[in-house]
Amino acid sequence: MKLIILKNNLAEALFSVERSISTSGNLPILKNILISAEGERIIITATNLEMAVSHTCPGKISQQGRVTVPLGVFSSIIKNLNSERITLEAKEENLFIITDNYEATLQGTDPKEFPIIPEINTKNSFSIEAVDFLNSVKSVIIATQFSDIRPEISGVYIRYKEGKLIFVATDSFRLAEKTFQSVSISSNFDDVSFILPLHTAEELLRVINDSDGQINIFIDQNQILFSTKTKNIISRLIDGRFPDYEPIIPKETETEIIINRSELLSAIKLTSSFSGRTNDIHFEISENKKVMEIQSSEGSLGKNTYKIPIKLKGPSISVTFNWKYISDGLKTHSSEDVVFGFNSSEKPAAIRNPKDPSLVYVVVPIRR
Repeated sequence: MKLIILKNNLAEALFSVERSISTSGNLPILKNILISAEGERIIITATNLEMAVSHTCPGKISQQGRVTVPLGVFSSIIKNLNSERITLEAKEENLFIITDNYEATLQGTDPKEFPIIPEINTKNSFSIEAVDFLNSVKSVIIATQFSDIRPEISGVYIRYKEGKLIFVATDSFRLAEKTFQSVSISSNFDDVSFILPLHTAEELLRVINDSDGQINIFIDQNQILFSTKTKNIISRLIDGRFPDYEPIIPKETETEIIINRSELLSAIKLTSSFSGRTNDIHFEISENKKVMEIQSSEGSLGKNTYKIPIKLKGPSISVTFNWKYISDGLKTHSSEDVVFGFNSSEKPAAIRNPKDPSLVYVVVPIRR
């Protein structure tokens, strides 16, 4: 193998694949990347057996072939090179890195030992603009976290049905649902659902960007492929049934308040300084009043209260939340104001954008 590639293009490819390298020492080959020169394509690939990322970059190939080398030292070399033009040449299992003023020989491994990247059946697929898919995932991912006990909630649930994409995430204490519908979605099936692992969702947000244009998504039993012009991300899906979440989302609420989102975030940040180990803050909404009191206290520190203007509809309510969950919910929205909907001090509350019903964030109160 012999090729010439620009440093920026190679560095971009290494950035795409670096987080799919395995940190386990059981299989040293998983700390390597595979560099392939095939036809007119230069492909950089890494895998941890749960997920594989490939990045195709431009360059001049004078001899085809493959080589696999440790990512750590290779990436360090490339980042510190001053030359923009890099020659990579593989002889047997060694990779020679050559520029105008630098040469290095990096010992690799037989490329036959690199794991085989699975083939995905492309029968079932849909496509969507990258910006729309990424924004939808960003809207809900904050509500999930990894769980050994309940793997079915350790990711983002995605369902395509009747021209709509629904994104849902929960950690059992809060839940976020985003519904996206657009003529830009094209599909060859009517209804499909899957649970995308949290780590894969995070990598999609890191690696794919708005400029990638359209994402083609192929689903094959327990695996999924995200494909753009230059990037392929293959991942296992979570095996399990996502919880029946729809009954948790309040369809109607007895008490509703409209409140400035930025001011509420500032109020929570200030008052949370006195919250206890449970991160609890208390919302006190009195009937016919035009303010909400946000309170927190800690026996060894003291207490504080912040009064914030609201528009109230419905009866008064007194309710306690984990302040971090409320703060996260407010950050999923970008609107100037948000609507809080309550039914009681013990039932889930909903945070919505008054002008955009496609996103709802639900949080369970703390019982006092």
